[in-house]
Parts: sequence; C-alpha cells; structure tokens
Amino acid sequence: MTRPIYVSSGAFIGRRNNVSPDGFLSFCRDFDCDGFEFMNYRAWVPELDAILDRFLSVGVAFPAFHCDKMIGEGFSSGDPDEYRRACDLFRLNCRAAAKLGSRLLVFHLWNGLPSDRNFGRHLDALSDLYEIAAEYDLTLTVENVICAEADPLSRLSEVAARYPAARFTFDTKMAAFHQQMNEIATPARRALAERIAHVHLNDYGGVPGDFSDLRVLHLGEGKIDFAPFLTLLREINYPGAVTLECSCFNPDGTLAPEKMKNSITKARAMLAQ
Repeated sequence: MTRPIYVSSGAFIGRRNNVSPDGFLSFCRDFDCDGFEFMNYRAWVPELDAILDRFLSVGVAFPAFHCDKMIGEGFSSGDPDEYRRACDLFRLNCRAAAKLGSRLLVFHLWNGLPSDRNFGRHLDALSDLYEIAAEYDLTLTVENVICAEADPLSRLSEVAARYPAARFTFDTKMAAFHQQMNEIATPARRALAERIAHVHLNDYGGVPGDFSDLRVLHLGEGKIDFAPFLTLLREINYPGAVTLECSCFNPDGTLAPEKMKNSITKARAMLAQ
C-alpha cells in the first residue's frame, strides 16, 4: 500500500512573512505530493473567504484542514462568553474546511498558556465540537499537543474513555518532546494507536520537556528514531495519510521549497520500507 503524503501549507506561512500565502501559492503545484493540509490562522478571519478562494484557485487538493490553533484556549476559563466565541470560531473553521473540500480536521483541544491545566472543561467541550463537525460531514481528530500539566497520551486516553468514536492526529515532534515515540508503540497503548486517523511526520532535536526549543525539523535533522513507530503503523494497518509539517523558512526569512521536496523523497522511502 502506498501511503498518501500531504504537505502542510503552514510550513511556508508564519510570523516571518506576516502569514502571507503568496509564496506557498506560487510553487505548491511543483510538489510531488498527494495533497495538502491547510493551516488556518486567526489573522485571516476578516478576509477568510477571499483567502480560501485564492487557495482554491491554484487547483490542488486540501484533504486535511488544520484548525486555528488557539480555539481550544476559549474552553479553559469556564467563561460562557469565551466558550461561545470558541464554538463560533470552530464553526467558522468547519465552514472553511467544507469550502476547501477537506474531509479531516486537525484540532488542538488545548494549547497556549492555559494548555491542559483545566482539561476537564476541554473534555466537556468536545461534545459540542463533535456535533458541529458532523454538521459539515468532517472527521474531527484531536492532536497530541504538548502539555503543561500531564502528557499528551494520557490526555488522549481521557478523550477515548469519554468518547468511544474519538480519533486522533499523532504528531511525531510532539511525541518526542514528551518522550512518547516509543510509548505509543507499546502493547499498553495499542488501543490508543488504533484510533490514529492522521499523522504529522516531522523531526525534533531539542531536549525533551524544554519549552525554549520547539523547532519543527525536517526528517533526518533531529534525533527521532522513526522505525518503531513506522512498524506500528504497518501492524495496525493504519489507513490514513501523513502530513509533512516541517518549517521551510531560511534564516533570513525567505522560503525554502527545495527542503520540502527533499523531505517528501525521504518520507516516501521511509514509508516504503
């Protein structure tokens, strides 16, 4: 089976270029990939429809949609107005995903300064989020986001216990940060692994638990041993795609599309082993 490989638009859009999609849209058709994961940004909300039209105009597929990373913060405080705004933003993201033709949502249930410190509130909010996603015929996947209080796999286990149909996005850098790349491949975590519906494939070279170095590296630039995880994917007959979510900015802020092309080649070789 040939595993679909997607490229994250977020690898080329960020603070360094004021979240401008111009560069990505100018060369995205040159990538030998099977589609793209659209990364959404809060700054785009006032002109989101126009932004989406620009992405649609280049004629490439966006099977996966990464929601605004900060939505989950709105569930942390317990304030009803913040909760309502967060749900409204989530609905806006679902509407955008549907317009792009995406089928899968990547979602940070917790993030930012609140992180997972009030996780019970985030867990409760998922009920409403699943209902909203279903209205747009989208599969909502909760990502194993870095935690400040517990750890990602423990939090995903809580999600699985509450919601029997829960599905996850597994990010290799996030897992390496918490030293959970090998843990997900253990028999004790097999039931959790079988809920993985999407994968972010990227490398990590920092010290586990060091929040000062969260750089997303290209395959081979960090310290991750991917072999056990790739073996796990084969053993569970993982049915989904992998997204390369590796930053493609040069030190001077210019874009480096050739780095992504090299990562696509490496990923195909890794997945074929």
